[in-house]
Amino acid sequence: MKFQSRFLILAMVVLIASGPLFGQSKWGHISGDFGFNGMYYIPDSTIGAKEVKEKVRANTWLNLNYTNGGFTAGVRYEFYSYPLIDFEDIGYKGQGLTNYFLDYKNDFIQVTAGTFYEQFGNGFTLRAYEDRQLGIDNSLLGARIKVTPYKGITIKGVWGIERKNFDFEYTKRKDYVRGLDAELSFGDMLPKLSEKGFTLAVGGSFVSKFEKSEKDMFISYPDIPNMPDNILYADKIPQNIATWAARINFGYKGFRLESEFAHKNNDPNNTNGYIYKTGNSFLVTASYSMKGFGVEASFIRSDNMDFRSQRDISASTPLLGINYIPAVNRQYTYALLGNYTYASQPNGQIGVQAQVNYKIPKGTKLGGKYGIDITVNYARFHDVEQQMVPDALELNNMTGTDGYTSRFFKFGENLLYQDFGIDFSHRFNNKSWKLDLAYNFITYNLTILQGHASPLFRGHNVMGKVTYKINNKHALKLEIDHLYAKEDDGSWLYGLLEYSIAPHWFISVADQWNYGNEDKMHRTHYYNIAAAYVIKTTRISLNFGKTKEGILCIGGVCRSVPASYGVGLSVTTSF
Repeated sequence: MKFQSRFLILAMVVLIASGPLFGQSKWGHISGDFGFNGMYYIPDSTIGAKEVKEKVRANTWLNLNYTNGGFTAGVRYEFYSYPLIDFEDIGYKGQGLTNYFLDYKNDFIQVTAGTFYEQFGNGFTLRAYEDRQLGIDNSLLGARIKVTPYKGITIKGVWGIERKNFDFEYTKRKDYVRGLDAELSFGDMLPKLSEKGFTLAVGGSFVSKFEKSEKDMFISYPDIPNMPDNILYADKIPQNIATWAARINFGYKGFRLESEFAHKNNDPNNTNGYIYKTGNSFLVTASYSMKGFGVEASFIRSDNMDFRSQRDISASTPLLGINYIPAVNRQYTYALLGNYTYASQPNGQIGVQAQVNYKIPKGTKLGGKYGIDITVNYARFHDVEQQMVPDALELNNMTGTDGYTSRFFKFGENLLYQDFGIDFSHRFNNKSWKLDLAYNFITYNLTILQGHASPLFRGHNVMGKVTYKINNKHALKLEIDHLYAKEDDGSWLYGLLEYSIAPHWFISVADQWNYGNEDKMHRTHYYNIAAAYVIKTTRISLNFGKTKEGILCIGGVCRSVPASYGVGLSVTTSF
């Protein structure tokens, strides 16, 4: 905290000194946002909602930013001393100043000192970002420089220490991250290319993490009978781990091709079983679109690419993740499919995704006045093939060896996730009614993706949604989902009724019913009643209901969510 206090004093001195010299006005501009997300917890044995010691819990934060011309300074205070239970489960508990920075930029250069977020390319080598819903904040505390020496040329350099929840002892840390990224956008450099419909950009990045290796590591296997302990000697553990990536983005009129390849040097760590195998990731996406029609296809492979600031961090937490493997499968907002969302597997996945969009034209007999939008998609992901190296076969243990070899385009034996979906959207001739219909068949590996002993989950999900616009302010929405399944908890039924009065009020009633559970005692209703009021930049919402134990996924990153029951209050505002 001493370091934070000194930084804030320095920031205030700089702001006061720079105020009269720079800016849009004499004193500049202050902006920010505030958030409060609280809940009163009620125990409920029927859903597994346990009694908690502090029944009232909340996540609270305040951001303050000061801008004066090209200068910006900001601080954030977070109060998570009694956080929501799902945040406490992942260790996101504490309070203090978690974000503070000074930034200056003009057309040529941007310099940041303090806390910052950054991403190189698709994130294969570096993605420092924040997602409040997932409890992720792997910001870097250090320095960043970004220069644009010529139109279309961007060069970035970063150095920093990753945030580790509410551990503020940065000066005691023995790990840090440094990186470079460069991109050439030929469309910006050569305007005539853009005029002819071409886009072309190439880029590359290099990121290295340093972590001291001072002690021998003793690795035990309590879950494997008769497996002897293993020792990794300190002088055999690499302290500098490098990654690099190259990417290209090409387009001509309606056609677009994007690709990136990344490589990581040997990085023995907790998530890969402390093996010395190198890692790589490859993503390629091709798409074509024209009026009323679009098609997109992606291929992704990721092998041994979990990359963290500290080698002993478990794979069960997103803590201290340096990079990011994007999800290429379609992301759904349907309530029941959310229980079986695919999470990217940085240490072993290979798969494809394809999607076709077609609009039945307006004014036709079938399309009506507004046409019909149709989307068909398919995704399939496997683990990567693994053939143990001779040393690992001899020891019957990959730890301390090169682990395994794998043919690059070979799909592994284990199916991780498969999804076939088709949906329709149609607005009727009077424009007051809109109908959405969707069907999905998914296959989901519960054992690998969620650690369950269950076999593959197979489910048929049907969704229907009707929206009725009563007038310019009032609207009513009804959604019904049905998930038919025999595995896991069986079949589910979901219903939502929402009434909105624009632009201020939203009221909804929803229920998930696990009617197909073989255990009749657990054929539970997960109901939720909610209301929200919005005025200018302030939103206040109140809800009462139950939440199912499961997973929460955003963009291919997931975390476990415990069962809960109670009353929630949320307030967010910006100024």
